[in-house]
Amino acid sequence: MKTFTFKSFALAMSVAVLPHVALADIAADIKHPLWYKAPSAKTMEIAAKDSIDGIVVSDGQRGEPGFPAADLKLTDEQIAKVKAGEFTVGISMGWLGDDWASQQLIGLKESFEKLGIKVVAETNANWDDAKQIADLEAISVLKPDLLVSIPLNGQTTASAYKKISESGTKVVFIDQAVDGMEPGKDYAAIISSDNLALGMYLADALAESLGGKGDVAAMYFANDFYVTNLRYEGFIARVMAKYPDINVVAAAGHNDPNKGQEVAQGVLARYPTLSGMYASWSIPAMGAVTAANVAGRSPSDFKIVNENFDQIVALNMAQNGFIAGISSQRPYDQGVAEATVGALALIGEQTPSYVVVPPLKVTRDTLAEGYKTIYRVDLPAEMSDALSQ
Repeated sequence: MKTFTFKSFALAMSVAVLPHVALADIAADIKHPLWYKAPSAKTMEIAAKDSIDGIVVSDGQRGEPGFPAADLKLTDEQIAKVKAGEFTVGISMGWLGDDWASQQLIGLKESFEKLGIKVVAETNANWDDAKQIADLEAISVLKPDLLVSIPLNGQTTASAYKKISESGTKVVFIDQAVDGMEPGKDYAAIISSDNLALGMYLADALAESLGGKGDVAAMYFANDFYVTNLRYEGFIARVMAKYPDINVVAAAGHNDPNKGQEVAQGVLARYPTLSGMYASWSIPAMGAVTAANVAGRSPSDFKIVNENFDQIVALNMAQNGFIAGISSQRPYDQGVAEATVGALALIGEQTPSYVVVPPLKVTRDTLAEGYKTIYRVDLPAEMSDALSQ
């Protein structure tokens, strides 16, 4: 077994169940975020597998097993009952302006329209907890039958969500629940991507782009946000268990996606010979692209991987830029799943408390196929032309 060092004793204990697996180095001086949890024995066992395709990796916040979104169904009788109910719904988003949010809304609205559920409110908190609380209070005045929402902060917004739930509105959470609310009692379900798997696919993509070896860094979202926490943890676990010659030598956090360039520049200044970086999602990843250009790096000697498909990273990938791999949620499919669970809850049907949508790993070789899966249209001409170069 390869000699390795870890940030914490707990991390070493979590991998003790894998005595015959060579483990990658995670530098001892890495400052993991305060919310970081060492990978569990179950996570490490899955992370060591040759392929995680078809495996539900993530459990819910309360340990509940993930239910595959593909298994959610509405019968003709249930659809008729939903339509007859003439239900209303409010949608409270934490932010808008990226493809993840826009595709979520398309999936939600198209599904609600088919089911005869009227959207009476749609709000955008723009990454502001106080704004989201105000949005929720405004929605509560309308007394919708259903609320679909992604909480920006599970602590600060909790009372606002509890108030809506206690008034009789059914609640479906996107990605994470808030403190003090229990599934089946206070809310119907959480619908999320399989975020541990999403992080593991990023490790696969980075390792493949580097030929399985090299020193890399991880740029994570510093705020305690359940789903992004899992992606970082999945990335670290997969590197440790599967790629003994990939060495994570640095980790740094950003608390604002627009600070990706600033954070990446600091990392590259300290570690100028890095071979690659995990750069959280598309906006900070493109900041890392700019930082790499400023540092005089080229796509041939520095690879970046990121979570979530977006036009900007897809174009960079098509143009043979720094973006070497994307592990994406399927936001449209997630919106459909959220609407389906909400409809079931409205007619009194029991729903699984944690529903997962599988992520999609995209490389340049699979970009056209991945684009069609995410957006349901063919690759734009600009990207298609770039791919042919």
